[in-house]
Amino acid sequence: MILFLPDQSELKLNVNGRTIEEILIEMNIDPLTTMLSRDDEIIPEDTIPKEEDLIRVIQISHGG
Repeated sequence: MILFLPDQSELKLNVNGRTIEEILIEMNIDPLTTMLSRDDEIIPEDTIPKEEDLIRVIQISHGG
């Protein structure tokens, strides 16, 4: 899987049956502060991606 991060960097990762949420936590990224997209569709954090997936991590801005 290739993960596109908010800072425009790209990481090639082995999925190994993990959810995207597990992968983000391992990378010290809080899944509650992000949205994920695959093929221009928003996907849930508990998605287990395929090795060939291209996943974009979108940082959510909170404000008041």
